[in-house]
Amino acid sequence: MTQRPARPRPQVVGILLLCSAVLIVVGLSCSVGETLVGRSTVAAPTATKTPRPTFTPLPAAAGAQRPTPELAVRGALPPGVTVAAPGGPAAPAVANGQPAAAEGNAGRTSLVLIATLTPPPSPTPLPTGMPTATPTRTPDVETNRPTRVIGPRPYPTPYVVVTADAANGRRGPGVTFELIGQAQRGDELMILARTPNRDWWQVCCISNQPAWVAADSVSPKGPLEEVPVLTPAPTPPPTPIPPPPPTATRTSTPLPPFDIARGPEFPIKRDTGVLTIWVKVYEGPWDNQKALPGYVLVVFRNNVEVSDFVQSHGPPFDNTKPEGSFDYNLKFEMNHAGEADWRIYLARPGGYRVSPIKEFTTKGDSYRNLVVFVAYWLAR
Repeated sequence: MTQRPARPRPQVVGILLLCSAVLIVVGLSCSVGETLVGRSTVAAPTATKTPRPTFTPLPAAAGAQRPTPELAVRGALPPGVTVAAPGGPAAPAVANGQPAAAEGNAGRTSLVLIATLTPPPSPTPLPTGMPTATPTRTPDVETNRPTRVIGPRPYPTPYVVVTADAANGRRGPGVTFELIGQAQRGDELMILARTPNRDWWQVCCISNQPAWVAADSVSPKGPLEEVPVLTPAPTPPPTPIPPPPPTATRTSTPLPPFDIARGPEFPIKRDTGVLTIWVKVYEGPWDNQKALPGYVLVVFRNNVEVSDFVQSHGPPFDNTKPEGSFDYNLKFEMNHAGEADWRIYLARPGGYRVSPIKEFTTKGDSYRNLVVFVAYWLAR
C-alpha cells in the first residue's frame, strides 16, 4: 500500500505567510523613508592625519670654529647655539661664567651667532656758508608790558583845571564871541595857546572843538612858558537884534452908514404874484425924521439881480394907505415874482452898499409874503 506524502498543516502555512508579509512591509517602509528624507548613500570621507615635518640636524662641519674663551654671553644659550667671533679661533662660548655647551653637542649645532661691532653714527656736517639762525626773544604777550622808549622822556603837556562850576568855551578870547559849550568843575583840558596878558586860554576841547576859556574860571598847570601866544582878532561887534516884525493891525471893516431901523416886515398877505417892497430912507430922531434922496434898492432873486435902480426921493414921505399906514420914499415892484429866495440892501446909484444885507423867502408857506416893508436909518 502506497503512502501519500504528508501535507503541511494549515496553521504552519498561515504563520509563514504572515511573517513574509511583515518583512515585506518593513522593507517597503525603509525604502519610502529614505526617499522622503533624501538621505545620501555616499559614504562620508575619512580624515587623514598629516605627519608633522621633522628637522634634520646639520652635519658637523669639519674643523668648525668654536667661540673663543674671550667671548662672553649674558644669560644661558639654548642647546645647539654657539657664538663665534668673526675670523677668530673657535672657542666655547661662556654664558654667565659657564661653558655654553659640552663637546658631545658639537654635532647638534643648528645656529651660529657671529658678534660684530657696530660703529656709532657719525654727525652730518652742515654745508659751508649756511647762516646760523639766531634765536629771537619771545615777546611777553601775557603781561603786555610797554616797551620803554630809548632816549629823553617827552616834555610834560601844559593843561588847565576848571575851578568854576562851569567854564564857558567861546570862539575867541572875549565874551562877545559865540558860545560853543561848557566845561564842568574838575575837567582837565590841554592848553593850545594864550593871549599876551594871559587872561584867556585856548584849550582842547569843548564840544569836540577848540575853545577859549577865561583865566578866572580855570587854573593852569605845567610848563606854561612854552605855550604859544596868539594875538586875538578884533572883537566882533555884537550882533544887532532885529526888531520884531510889526504886528499886523487888524483892520476892521467900517460899518455901513445906514442901519436897519425896521423890517423886513410883511404887513399884507397877497397871492396875486406881484412883489411890492416899500422902503423908507431917512435921518433924524423918531420924532423929527427926514426923507433922504439919491439911494437905490439892490434886489437879488435866487442870486440873480433884478434891481430897477429907482432912486429914493426927499421930503415929504409917501404913505401906503389904504394898504396899511407906512411912510416910504422908495418903492420896488416886480410882476410874476413867484416862489423864490430874496436878498436886498441899500446902495448908492453906482452900486456902493451902504446898509446891511437882509434876506427873506416867498417859498412854501411864505408864498404870500409879497408885500414887504423895510426902513433904513442914517446912523453914522
